[in-house]
Amino acid sequence: MKIGIDSIAFSTSRYFFKLETLAAHRDVEFEKYSNGIGQIMMSVFPPNEDIVTIAIDAAQKAISRIADVGTIDLLIFATESSFDLSKAAGIYVHHFLKLKEECRVIEVKQACYSATAALQLAKSFVRENRDSKVLVIGSDIVKYSSGSSGEPTQGGAAVAFVVSADPHILIIEDGSGVHTNDIMDFWRPISENEALFDGKLSAYNYLKSLDISFNRYLTKTQRNISDIDCVCFHAPFGKMAKKGAQQIKWRESIDNTLLYNSVIGNSCSASLYICLMSLLDQSKTPLEGKRVGLYSYGSGSVAEYFSGIISEKYRSYITPEENQRTLESRKEISFEEYELFCKNLPDSPHKNYENTGTVRLKSIENKRRIYGEIKN
Repeated sequence: MKIGIDSIAFSTSRYFFKLETLAAHRDVEFEKYSNGIGQIMMSVFPPNEDIVTIAIDAAQKAISRIADVGTIDLLIFATESSFDLSKAAGIYVHHFLKLKEECRVIEVKQACYSATAALQLAKSFVRENRDSKVLVIGSDIVKYSSGSSGEPTQGGAAVAFVVSADPHILIIEDGSGVHTNDIMDFWRPISENEALFDGKLSAYNYLKSLDISFNRYLTKTQRNISDIDCVCFHAPFGKMAKKGAQQIKWRESIDNTLLYNSVIGNSCSASLYICLMSLLDQSKTPLEGKRVGLYSYGSGSVAEYFSGIISEKYRSYITPEENQRTLESRKEISFEEYELFCKNLPDSPHKNYENTGTVRLKSIENKRRIYGEIKN
């Protein structure tokens, strides 16, 4: 049975901030960001947007492209930005999507790897339930303190994809290389509002885990690197993905996979799949029937290298024009506005900010998050 991604969409904030502006105010050369980490912009989120509101927008677009929403029997929400240790963020999404009640909803976590874990769970579910579909959502917003080393790698986005039999976009192949290693390269204790990290250790382990998982993939599948036509990497920032390509001695440029990421910033669980969308949208050569290698890495750490075959019909099911409009319709904010956004706390949403999609965070009352539809 062929199982994979049948529909895919992403969402991000209505606002962006240029790293050129950040560089000027941090008294560093812009090339430190554009060349050093491979980023030129970051998505910045007002306090009435969160991982749920952008997830709803991405999911609404993804499910609008399938014939029967009633066949969605499982929703998996992947995130490392969760705000509740009990209730899955996907429950809110399920409500606003008006999915049937007879639908399982769970949340999964393992740093930036979690959406790939969800994809593999979805694949197994569909194999056992051929007529079912699974909605997978990866949604994260990355924030660091002003002036910190992580500041230029901020960003965020949600990606939503429907996993089904006989998919129209990408068939996920059997056989992958997995590597798990207990290290402290990136973590966020419950008491902390932002992650703690060891940047050098994280970069080292990203590449070490890639080398191990990639070679395990080749061994399990009995393939060679020449059997892979194109590649996508998890991209906490663009330069890290390029180092990954060098690590496995990839022979071609991966720039077309990083175009969206370079203006969105780090989106953690969504990152790899936004790179996949960038590849599908931006490739100058036909990709029908091509094998794409995918590397997923989540600090802490779990890594997986797997592959998929791009559908012969994929061009009719991707939305490059819509994706371009999503990015081009964003509004640039000034440095002063950026600092204001950074200071605004999520428990005091400002109703005048523009939002992505149809739902916003209205308020937090007695520690309960209240969402509502935006009225035009």
